[in-house]
Amino acid sequence: MKKKIKVAIIGFGVVGKRRKKYIEKNKKYKLVAVSDIQFKKKEFKSKNIIFYKHYKDLLKKEKIDAVFVTLPNYLASKVTIESIKKKLHVFCEKPPAKNVKEILAVQKVLKKNSSIKLKYGFNHRYHSSIKMAKKIIQNKTYGKILNFRCLYGKSKIVTYGASEWRAKKKFAGGGILIDQGIHLLDILLFLNGKFEKVKSFISNKFWNYDVEDNAFALLKDNKGVIASIHSTATQWQHKFRIEICLKDALLELQGILSSTKSYGKESLKIIKRENTSSRGSSNHKNYYFKNDFSWRDEIEEFSNVIINNLSVKTGNIKDAILSMRLVEKIYHADKNS
Repeated sequence: MKKKIKVAIIGFGVVGKRRKKYIEKNKKYKLVAVSDIQFKKKEFKSKNIIFYKHYKDLLKKEKIDAVFVTLPNYLASKVTIESIKKKLHVFCEKPPAKNVKEILAVQKVLKKNSSIKLKYGFNHRYHSSIKMAKKIIQNKTYGKILNFRCLYGKSKIVTYGASEWRAKKKFAGGGILIDQGIHLLDILLFLNGKFEKVKSFISNKFWNYDVEDNAFALLKDNKGVIASIHSTATQWQHKFRIEICLKDALLELQGILSSTKSYGKESLKIIKRENTSSRGSSNHKNYYFKNDFSWRDEIEEFSNVIINNLSVKTGNIKDAILSMRLVEKIYHADKNS
């Protein structure tokens, strides 16, 4: 086996700890360092891992190949740029930045360091239901896409005991849309491609933060495919649902396997169109997915990209820019927001 990839994690909250779990299970990686501002000591060692309070000390002292950036939005692009300049491969969580300007700054630095691999954690692309839907669409099993209807909702912007940076625009860049709705936008880009036209309504009437708690949007591509999305932090029972209307079938994706297990079982239903019925089709087949391999598969793909010097195909800088452009279009489309 080739030499292990020496990696560090910058940001050790819920997502950072989850990344650590799967990095340590992957034999291609060696985790050597972790940083988080919440650590009480400036530097300490535990189980062959060096822990730093300040990420700059980590980047200065450690000889590593790659970093996993699991930081709040306002730090994501800054630390990504610093790491790229140090010739480190970067895996950065979504959202990739607070705004389009920041992600374009990352792209500029990346172009000057073409050997560096940069991948973004658009984790939902790796879920079994999404991958199955993608395969059905690619194979044109049931014809072309007519439209999408999407909902992703949770009950709060800031969860109990968590830092409130997500509720402050200067730190987060936006609210529930950039935090969770960006997954819906990335899935739409993954399954369909670009959307040019956007109409929206943005609201923060319930939680009364300076970021939105609801975003409603209609998107349209140049082929006439229309997608509706609702990203919400007032969904008292958490929900994930995507409906994909194809020429000869309806795909219903419900639930998403997550660490909270609050979005229900993950499933995909195929409902075939029946010309003979005036009551709608009763011809359907259900698929259920019991295991979430998305975190494992995502970082496995990143290791293969580094070891084999491959281009980043999923979650690359282009994907990040497209998703952030859609986020900004939705915000700007509502003139009253």
